[in-house]
Amino acid sequence: MRLVVNEPGTFVGTRGGMITVYRKKSKVLEVPVSKVNFIIVLTRGASFSSALARLLSKHNIPIIFYSPYGTPLSICKSFTTGTVTLRKRQYRLQENVSGLKLTKSFALGKVLNQYSLLYSMAKNRAKSDPQLAKELYNVAREIKGVGEKIEKVEGPDFESSRKEVMSLEAEAAQAYWESVAKALSKVIEFPGRRKRFENPTDPVNISLNYLYTILAGECSLYLEVCGLDPYAGFLHVDSPRRPALAMDLMEEFRQPIVDRVVFKAAFEKRLDNIVENGRLKREARIMLYKAYVERLKTKVTFLNRSLPLEDHIFLQARRIGEHVMGREEYKPFIL
Repeated sequence: MRLVVNEPGTFVGTRGGMITVYRKKSKVLEVPVSKVNFIIVLTRGASFSSALARLLSKHNIPIIFYSPYGTPLSICKSFTTGTVTLRKRQYRLQENVSGLKLTKSFALGKVLNQYSLLYSMAKNRAKSDPQLAKELYNVAREIKGVGEKIEKVEGPDFESSRKEVMSLEAEAAQAYWESVAKALSKVIEFPGRRKRFENPTDPVNISLNYLYTILAGECSLYLEVCGLDPYAGFLHVDSPRRPALAMDLMEEFRQPIVDRVVFKAAFEKRLDNIVENGRLKREARIMLYKAYVERLKTKVTFLNRSLPLEDHIFLQARRIGEHVMGREEYKPFIL
């Protein structure tokens, strides 16, 4: 489980090997350390004991601090060891055929999950809005065709192939978001996809950006736990400002996790009046994060294993490492 601290004045400590949570000097929770995977901090004004820090380090449990925008600010965790060989191979793979396999896999996973989500939206509207359903079906098939093109990319070198894959991924994304806009326009304002740097003002984009940022932090953490360098990517260009490999891994989980959470909230009219001064209200952040965590707990089947989505993220991070070491061919997460 993940322990979420979202109230100012909360104190988290430990007693007898148990993690204890206090608010206003009253104990509100006591949980065995063995049942906690992360401690997530979404608020200011919380405090933690040094004894808790030692206990968490012993059990390799990180504390992750987030900004009000969902950006991971810092991770308090035990030291990582024994990753030199893996990371050396990771850097070498950034410019060869085996690395191109990862590039194509990340993009293919995203594109085919876009196809699946649009197909599902079309199916759900077959009776209530047959015209929209038909349009969604058609675009879904187009996106699936883009996935087939991605699989066939074999350029003269790694960089030209990567750019071709990115171009195809962008083509699919444009078709996907245009279709999503048509579906959402029935219930809420959505001008089309706007990233954080584009300063969106609508609740859908602000909600998407908030949860995408949290998901990226989650992917980055799993990659570090598996010994990989989150900043050395294959689909995304290396940058000191963002963890490129975390962005790569996240591509496979955008639609199955974040998009489904936000679209569901929009259709249920839970995104009305949630923005104030260009940012999510505190209650909205808590509501979205709770829905996100519930989605992470949802069991889905991939590679014949029925597991919560959060476990699939971790296993995909580990499979990247196995691919880098040449022990297993990587397969993208596709629902």
